[in-house]
Amino acid sequence: MVRYMGTAGSVANEFINIANADKSELTNMKLVKLMYVAQGLSLSILERPIFKDDQIEAWKYGPVVPSIYHEFKHFKSKPITSKSVTLDNKWENSFEPELTDEDDKKIVKLTWNLYKNTSAKDLASSTHRPGTPWSLTYRYGQSRVIDNRLIKKYYDQFVANLKNYSRSA
Repeated sequence: MVRYMGTAGSVANEFINIANADKSELTNMKLVKLMYVAQGLSLSILERPIFKDDQIEAWKYGPVVPSIYHEFKHFKSKPITSKSVTLDNKWENSFEPELTDEDDKKIVKLTWNLYKNTSAKDLASSTHRPGTPWSLTYRYGQSRVIDNRLIKKYYDQFVANLKNYSRSA
C-alpha cells in the first residue's frame, strides 16, 4: 500500500486548523517548534517522517522548518491568521494543502495536546537542553540540518518515557 505523505504545508495547516478550533493563538515560532516535535513523534511512533519535503535545521533559537518559517515570518510574533498555500504542478492555481493520512492527523493532535498550553518561548527553551538533537547539531552562525536519525533516537526515548508515565498515572 502506497501512503501519501504529508507536506510541511499540510502539517502546518493541520496545526492551524486545530489552534483555530481551540480558539488558541499560534505564532510562527510555536508552529515551527510543534512541527519539529510532530516530526520526532512520527519518526518514533510511525517509523517515518510526517513530512519529507523540507528538513529541520538547527537555528539560533532552536529547530526550524525553513519553508514554514519563511512562509509565516511576516506575522512576526503575532498570531498566524492564514494558512500555508502552494501551487499546483503547472504553477497556475494555488491551494491550501491538507493532511489526509489519519495517522498523521493523530500525531499532530497528540503534539498539540502535549504542548498547546506551552508558550513558544518555553518550547524554544526546551529544545536547547543538553542532549537534544538541536544541541548536538547547532553551531553558532550556521544553519545545519538536524538528521532525522538523531531526532528519531531522541523521540524514541521521549515516547518510552511518555508510555512509562501514562502507565504509572
